[in-house]
Amino acid sequence: PAASAEEKTFPAKDPVLKYVVPEEWTTEVDASDGSISINSDDERVSVNFGESQTGASMELFKKILPAMVGEFKDAKEVDPPKEQTSDGLTGFTSTYTGTVEGSPIIMIMVLFKAGEDRSIIGNFVIENPATLPKEQGEKFAAFMKTLKGINEK
Repeated sequence: PAASAEEKTFPAKDPVLKYVVPEEWTTEVDASDGSISINSDDERVSVNFGESQTGASMELFKKILPAMVGEFKDAKEVDPPKEQTSDGLTGFTSTYTGTVEGSPIIMIMVLFKAGEDRSIIGNFVIENPATLPKEQGEKFAAFMKTLKGINEK
């Protein structure tokens, strides 16, 4: 990311995570629930976060996964749900493949812990990863490196 890149936080009130959006990518905030969608300029990469008023647990994650992947056709689990801690964020993650409008996708579903009665639901979706332009892959990797828990340096 460029030196002028601005660090953002989510959610707006009492943030849990921080990140830097790659140049030329866009961020949309849903005014009704505060969820965000971060998209590459070619719309091949999409990162989405929403807040839930339920504490994160493996049991909850396994329960909501079918709904999380339900909008994708032919969703198949590649990486089973596991707990993970990285860069000050603890949560649950699982990876799937599927299709959207006939294009293959890879999707990483996450549920970050955000306190006893709060969690952050997220997904990272890459369309046709085999043909993703190198520049977009590098921007996605850079974004992932900036994704940290709010108290992490």
